[in-house]
Amino acid sequence: MVIELTIELLHMIWELTVEAGHIIFEWVEISLDTVIELMFETDLHNTQIIVFYIIMTAIGFGVYRLSLFVPGIFRRIRDKTVAFYLGQKNYLSLYWKSLTLTHKLKWGALAIGLGYWYLFIFF
Repeated sequence: MVIELTIELLHMIWELTVEAGHIIFEWVEISLDTVIELMFETDLHNTQIIVFYIIMTAIGFGVYRLSLFVPGIFRRIRDKTVAFYLGQKNYLSLYWKSLTLTHKLKWGALAIGLGYWYLFIFF
């Protein structure tokens, strides 16, 4: 029940966010329509074309700025992931080297047993 309520809460927050974004977009569009229509004294079709290109320019500029920002984030995430992987690999390698032969055989038997169980259950 807690999981269902949490999912419903997140769904409601998502819907409200999308609805607020739509209302803000419509407000910006209507404001631009009014300003363009009053400044340039154009008809409805020409006003809509001008507003469309203004909005597309703003979105394009936002995407351009985001394209400059995102690769650095992905590079940092990749570097941290590689560092974490290498650290875990070194830790497990040192742990394996420190085990006695008996413990290594136990881990091997456990791995073979889990592999057999996985194949039996899922295939």
